[in-house]
Amino acid sequence: MVRDDAPGPIVQLRRRVKAAAEEIFDLWTRPELMVRWMSPFPGAVDCKASCDLRPGGAFSLLMLSGDSRREVSGAYVQVDRPRKLVFTWAGPLTNNVTTLVTLELDPRGEETDLTLTHERLPTTAIVEGHTKGWGHILDHLADTVSEDSSGSVSRD
Repeated sequence: MVRDDAPGPIVQLRRRVKAAAEEIFDLWTRPELMVRWMSPFPGAVDCKASCDLRPGGAFSLLMLSGDSRREVSGAYVQVDRPRKLVFTWAGPLTNNVTTLVTLELDPRGEETDLTLTHERLPTTAIVEGHTKGWGHILDHLADTVSEDSSGSVSRD
């Protein structure tokens, strides 16, 4: 979904994941877990990740697929385990503009509602590309959770 009710368009994706919020939060914040699923490309995941998980701490990602590569870096703005993670996101595919990503996790028994909101994207083409890329990333996350715990995911 792309919202237009804030400054600039907003990409917002939701998933219901059959996993605890703590497990999902760890997948987003531990480099040794991030490398298993963090990729905006369909197919095999090839990612290198580093992070300093604290407000003001930096992270970087290098995501590869064939001849394509995506480099992203940012800083953590808010770390509220296991409910909320806010971080900046910048790289060549944002025209090196610093954008803002908010991940919200709402536990629902044995499942968790995940909402990802990406704000401050500078152009419509960049919004479209990030909508597709985040979709693949969340699909890989769901696959990883499923492999780890026979979990499943629903989308809206």
